[in-house]
Amino acid sequence: LAVSAVPKYINLQADAKTSTLEGVKAAMQGASALVYGKAIVKGNHKALPSTSPTLEIADGVIISIKYGYPNESISDWRDKLLDLDSSAFAFTATIGGSIIVYLAEDDEPVSNLQDCITFYKAPNGVGLKPEVSSNPCY
Repeated sequence: LAVSAVPKYINLQADAKTSTLEGVKAAMQGASALVYGKAIVKGNHKALPSTSPTLEIADGVIISIKYGYPNESISDWRDKLLDLDSSAFAFTATIGGSIIVYLAEDDEPVSNLQDCITFYKAPNGVGLKPEVSSNPCY
């Protein structure tokens, strides 16, 4: 009986981690949509990244944006856009520019292709949407 219970428990842990990261994905999608709405109202949703556009999202809270969406700034996502427990979640960035959120108990990922992460990549042009995705945990 114990032998058959262990694999089931392990699968439940992976499912729970995946669900948690799906929640982070939804929070990132919601935050980026709200930022884009504010950027449209301010009229800087078409500003070129070379001009280093910023957006005030709350009184005195300013973030960098790229085509109206949040840029790939770890400090903006960690400190201003998401309210995640820093003891449970960690952030890193890839060479390609993605922001990766992962569970602090896991090893730091080096690519947005790895398992058990959620990642965000700002759009590369006006009218495009950011890429926000989660990779399941195994």
